[in-house]
Amino acid sequence: MGYAGTLFDDAVSEVIGVMLMLSVTLIVVALVAVYATGAAGDTTQPIKADLIASGTMKDGDKYQVVFEHRAGDAFDTDQLAVSIGSREDPALHMILRNDDPRDRITCFDPEESIVQLGDRFKVYLGEYDDTDKQVTYREEGEVLYTIPYGCHLTYRFVDRRTGAPISSGEFLIK
Repeated sequence: MGYAGTLFDDAVSEVIGVMLMLSVTLIVVALVAVYATGAAGDTTQPIKADLIASGTMKDGDKYQVVFEHRAGDAFDTDQLAVSIGSREDPALHMILRNDDPRDRITCFDPEESIVQLGDRFKVYLGEYDDTDKQVTYREEGEVLYTIPYGCHLTYRFVDRRTGAPISSGEFLIK
Protein backbone atom coordinates (compact mmCIF):
# COMPACT_ATOMS: atom_id res chain seq x y z
CA MET A 1 0.00 0.00 0.00
CA GLY A 2 2.86 2.38 0.64
CA TYR A 3 4.11 1.66 -2.89
CA ALA A 4 0.83 2.58 -4.64
CA GLY A 5 0.57 5.90 -2.72
CA THR A 6 4.06 6.96 -3.84
CA LEU A 7 3.34 6.11 -7.48
CA PHE A 8 0.09 8.11 -7.39
CA ASP A 9 1.82 11.15 -5.80
CA ASP A 10 4.59 11.05 -8.45
CA ALA A 11 2.04 10.94 -11.29
CA VAL A 12 0.11 13.96 -9.94
CA SER A 13 3.28 16.08 -9.65
CA GLU A 14 4.27 15.22 -13.25
CA VAL A 15 0.83 16.25 -14.57
CA ILE A 16 0.97 19.54 -12.64
CA GLY A 17 4.49 20.17 -13.94
CA VAL A 18 3.40 19.63 -17.57
CA MET A 19 0.37 21.89 -17.10
CA LEU A 20 2.56 24.65 -15.66
CA MET A 21 5.01 24.39 -18.58
CA LEU A 22 2.11 24.60 -21.07
CA SER A 23 0.68 27.65 -19.29
CA VAL A 24 4.02 29.47 -19.31
CA THR A 25 4.51 28.60 -23.00
CA LEU A 26 1.06 29.94 -23.92
CA ILE A 27 1.70 33.19 -22.02
CA VAL A 28 5.02 33.69 -23.82
CA VAL A 29 3.38 33.00 -27.21
CA ALA A 30 0.59 35.47 -26.43
CA LEU A 31 3.08 38.21 -25.48
CA VAL A 32 5.10 37.65 -28.66
CA ALA A 33 1.92 37.79 -30.75
CA VAL A 34 0.81 41.07 -29.14
CA TYR A 35 4.14 42.78 -29.85
CA ALA A 36 4.50 41.25 -33.33
CA THR A 37 1.13 42.59 -34.46
CA GLY A 38 1.81 46.03 -33.03
CA ALA A 39 -1.10 45.91 -30.62
CA ALA A 40 1.15 47.11 -27.81
CA GLY A 41 2.73 49.90 -29.90
CA ASP A 42 1.84 53.57 -30.31
CA THR A 43 -1.90 54.02 -30.77
CA THR A 44 -1.75 57.53 -32.25
CA GLN A 45 -4.42 57.79 -34.93
CA PRO A 46 -3.43 59.65 -38.11
CA ILE A 47 -5.30 62.79 -39.10
CA LYS A 48 -8.08 62.12 -41.55
CA ALA A 49 -9.14 65.23 -43.45
CA ASP A 50 -10.02 66.52 -46.91
CA LEU A 51 -7.90 69.62 -47.53
CA ILE A 52 -8.34 71.45 -50.82
CA ALA A 53 -6.58 74.49 -52.29
CA SER A 54 -9.23 77.16 -52.75
CA GLY A 55 -7.16 80.12 -53.88
CA THR A 56 -4.08 82.24 -53.44
CA MET A 57 -3.58 85.52 -51.67
CA LYS A 58 -1.01 88.25 -51.50
CA ASP A 59 -0.53 89.75 -48.04
CA GLY A 60 2.04 92.53 -48.22
CA ASP A 61 4.83 90.86 -50.15
CA LYS A 62 3.83 87.36 -48.95
CA TYR A 63 2.40 84.87 -51.42
CA GLN A 64 0.17 82.33 -49.71
CA VAL A 65 -2.06 79.47 -50.83
CA VAL A 66 -5.41 79.22 -49.05
CA PHE A 67 -6.70 75.75 -48.14
CA GLU A 68 -10.13 74.69 -46.93
CA HIS A 69 -10.78 71.92 -44.41
CA ARG A 70 -13.81 70.30 -46.08
CA ALA A 71 -14.16 67.04 -44.11
CA GLY A 72 -12.58 65.04 -41.31
CA ASP A 73 -10.73 65.63 -38.05
CA ALA A 74 -9.67 68.91 -36.48
CA PHE A 75 -5.89 69.29 -36.31
CA ASP A 76 -3.11 71.56 -35.16
CA THR A 77 -1.12 73.26 -37.93
CA ASP A 78 2.10 72.10 -36.21
CA GLN A 79 1.06 68.48 -36.90
CA LEU A 80 1.18 69.04 -40.68
CA ALA A 81 3.89 68.94 -43.28
CA VAL A 82 3.13 69.71 -46.91
CA SER A 83 5.19 68.50 -49.84
CA ILE A 84 5.07 70.91 -52.80
CA GLY A 85 6.22 69.99 -56.29
CA SER A 86 5.87 71.33 -59.82
CA ARG A 87 4.36 69.62 -62.85
CA GLU A 88 6.49 71.74 -65.18
CA ASP A 89 9.79 71.53 -63.26
CA PRO A 90 10.47 68.15 -61.58
CA ALA A 91 13.54 69.63 -59.85
CA LEU A 92 11.30 71.97 -57.82
CA HIS A 93 10.38 70.20 -54.61
CA MET A 94 10.02 71.51 -51.08
CA ILE A 95 8.66 70.31 -47.78
CA LEU A 96 7.05 72.99 -45.66
CA ARG A 97 6.31 72.73 -41.94
CA ASN A 98 6.25 74.95 -38.90
CA ASP A 99 9.70 74.22 -37.50
CA ASP A 100 11.39 76.25 -40.22
CA PRO A 101 12.65 79.76 -39.36
CA ARG A 102 9.05 80.98 -39.75
CA ASP A 103 5.66 79.37 -39.49
CA ARG A 104 4.77 78.24 -42.99
CA ILE A 105 1.29 76.81 -42.22
CA THR A 106 -0.96 79.22 -40.30
CA CYS A 107 -4.57 79.97 -39.48
CA PHE A 108 -6.13 83.29 -40.47
CA ASP A 109 -6.31 84.19 -36.77
CA PRO A 110 -2.65 84.49 -35.66
CA GLU A 111 -3.63 83.48 -32.10
CA GLU A 112 -5.13 80.19 -33.29
CA SER A 113 -3.37 77.01 -34.46
CA ILE A 114 -6.28 74.52 -34.50
CA VAL A 115 -8.08 74.04 -37.82
CA GLN A 116 -11.69 72.91 -37.39
CA LEU A 117 -14.03 71.48 -40.01
CA GLY A 118 -15.00 74.29 -42.40
CA ASP A 119 -12.02 76.50 -41.46
CA ARG A 120 -9.51 77.91 -43.91
CA PHE A 121 -5.75 78.17 -43.38
CA LYS A 122 -2.72 79.46 -45.31
CA VAL A 123 0.56 78.02 -46.55
CA TYR A 124 3.33 80.56 -47.13
CA LEU A 125 5.29 79.95 -50.36
CA GLY A 126 7.46 83.06 -50.54
CA GLU A 127 7.48 86.64 -51.76
CA TYR A 128 5.69 87.57 -54.96
CA ASP A 129 7.16 89.79 -57.64
CA ASP A 130 4.57 91.13 -60.09
CA THR A 131 7.33 92.66 -62.23
CA ASP A 132 9.08 89.32 -62.90
CA LYS A 133 5.83 87.34 -62.52
CA GLN A 134 7.23 84.86 -60.01
CA VAL A 135 7.24 83.78 -56.36
CA THR A 136 10.65 83.68 -54.69
CA TYR A 137 11.59 82.15 -51.37
CA ARG A 138 14.67 83.52 -49.65
CA GLU A 139 16.33 82.51 -46.44
CA GLU A 140 19.03 84.75 -45.00
CA GLY A 141 19.15 86.62 -48.31
CA GLU A 142 19.79 83.48 -50.37
CA VAL A 143 17.22 82.43 -52.99
CA LEU A 144 16.17 78.84 -52.31
CA TYR A 145 13.56 78.53 -55.04
CA THR A 146 11.69 80.54 -57.65
CA ILE A 147 8.26 79.61 -58.99
CA PRO A 148 7.05 81.37 -62.15
CA TYR A 149 3.42 82.48 -62.48
CA GLY A 150 1.43 79.94 -64.52
CA CYS A 151 3.19 77.00 -62.86
CA HIS A 152 1.01 74.10 -61.67
CA LEU A 153 2.04 73.02 -58.19
CA THR A 154 1.06 69.74 -56.59
CA TYR A 155 0.64 69.38 -52.85
CA ARG A 156 0.48 66.48 -50.45
CA PHE A 157 -0.28 66.99 -46.77
CA VAL A 158 1.25 64.48 -44.34
CA ASP A 159 0.61 63.89 -40.64
CA ARG A 160 4.04 64.57 -39.05
CA ARG A 161 3.30 62.34 -36.05
CA THR A 162 2.50 59.17 -38.00
CA GLY A 163 3.84 59.87 -41.50
CA ALA A 164 0.41 59.05 -42.96
CA PRO A 165 -0.77 61.00 -46.01
CA ILE A 166 -3.78 63.24 -45.38
CA SER A 167 -4.80 64.90 -48.63
CA SER A 168 -3.35 65.89 -52.00
CA GLY A 169 -4.17 67.98 -55.03
CA GLU A 170 -2.95 70.71 -57.35
CA PHE A 171 -3.18 74.49 -57.76
CA LEU A 172 -2.01 77.19 -60.18
CA ILE A 173 0.40 80.02 -59.28
CA LYS A 174 -1.16 83.23 -60.59
